[in-house]
Amino acid sequence: MANPPIALQANLNNEDDEGFNWSVWRKAVDPAAIVEGAVVVAGTERFWSWVRIRQIDDDGQVHFERLTSTQAAPSIPRAS
Repeated sequence: MANPPIALQANLNNEDDEGFNWSVWRKAVDPAAIVEGAVVVAGTERFWSWVRIRQIDDDGQVHFERLTSTQAAPSIPRAS
């Protein structure tokens, strides 16, 4: 099974003071897809997770929470 494409390059070990993971907006493959509430894949090709974007700071820091596949499923587009 192939991994889904990474939308936001991130080190999933990085956590902010509130316990959310974070990366920077410039590491997004398509920056227009990185908006608050969006469900995307973040991480690397070897270590990735479905995530929900929680906040984007003015300086470009993107805060997100990891989701299980069950939590992410309603937001994942289906191939027709």
